[in-house]
Amino acid sequence: MSGERAELAARALAAIDSQDPELIEAAFDPAAEIRTGRSVHRGLDAVIRWAQKRYDHLDKRYAIAATHTRGDRVLVLGSVEYVWREEGEVGDSSPIALELDFDGDRVRALTIADDPARALDAFES
Repeated sequence: MSGERAELAARALAAIDSQDPELIEAAFDPAAEIRTGRSVHRGLDAVIRWAQKRYDHLDKRYAIAATHTRGDRVLVLGSVEYVWREEGEVGDSSPIALELDFDGDRVRALTIADDPARALDAFES
């Protein structure tokens, strides 16, 4: 089960990276929430708008380094990368933790944390 949840988490993050509404809809619950350090985005339409936010010449993507699973929750440790759209090169990268809570095979909540060590401590406690 834990391997399946990690695969579902990777699929959800790939859907966000793609910005494709159909892939996001397939990976996220209709009542899903995205929780960032600044705000909460509630509902599938808000999740899609958040995922489709673009920067002038950069695309955002998540790189997965490790996953930790506990029941219906997966903690993904990795980095958020900002990639120059034309060159395809990483312009900036920062460590990140993403906690995904599942309802069945869809994400019901995604919480983003800038401090992976603290997020891992909280996840394991």
